[in-house]
Amino acid sequence: MKKATMTLSINFWNEKITDELKNEFMQAVTFEANSMNIQMLDEQIEKLEKKISNEKDTYSKEEVAAFKVQLQASEDLKKKLEDENAALNETYNKVVSTMSQKNKDGFGNKKDVVRTVLRVLATWNNSKLTKYAIIPAFSSPALYEALETIHVTSKAGDDGNIIMSKEVKEAYKQASQELETIIKTTFSLPFETEYTAKTRVKMTAEDKKLLNEVYVSNFKDKWDADEEKGTISFKSRSYTTLVRATKDKKTNEVRYDYSKLGSTISKIVIRHYFK
Repeated sequence: MKKATMTLSINFWNEKITDELKNEFMQAVTFEANSMNIQMLDEQIEKLEKKISNEKDTYSKEEVAAFKVQLQASEDLKKKLEDENAALNETYNKVVSTMSQKNKDGFGNKKDVVRTVLRVLATWNNSKLTKYAIIPAFSSPALYEALETIHVTSKAGDDGNIIMSKEVKEAYKQASQELETIIKTTFSLPFETEYTAKTRVKMTAEDKKLLNEVYVSNFKDKWDADEEKGTISFKSRSYTTLVRATKDKKTNEVRYDYSKLGSTISKIVIRHYFK
């Protein structure tokens, strides 16, 4: 069995944990890191295969050849990670099972939360993995609506600050409540295990401030070009936020991608797991 060479200095180790159990826990973290990397590689492989097919003749022969080299490298790395996880699988299952087993009263940590905690810890040295950390896939329409009210549809005063209307005040309150619920149900372990103590993650005011500050990352203007009149006029402005909305052209159904929002919350949360 491959042993972990480093141990995370988390603040919720069980006080009586042994080095052997710490090593098992770290192997479970490594397993989840590998699993997330495999997810990322699957996405890369799918994109490369589409490029290699070159259905619209977009790429040159040299570019396609380069894509094939990249594809082989991605497939080789995926195989390596799968082999490593095969060796770690028994220990991983033991850790997850132990940490999510029910007590005599029928209560215990949820398996999805245990996996999420392991995955968040596994992102410490690779922020690209945070989009895969939350199990199941992150979704929070209420938080999205509150953040949109605060940062997109709100009005600004002459000094550039957001006007604290009744709607905005309520949105700040709603966002705070939603965050507290998310943190409690997604990132906290309410029951002690032989590996870990109870851990109740709490977002600070600074954490919430940070989320608000990064919610809008950019904006884009749209223009109307009237060829008959020979004029160009401003049409609208849209914002790039942590939630991506896309409309199905056939059904007009709007779908929301919360992965960046979940990823950002994971990045904020991880510091609270450490000493």
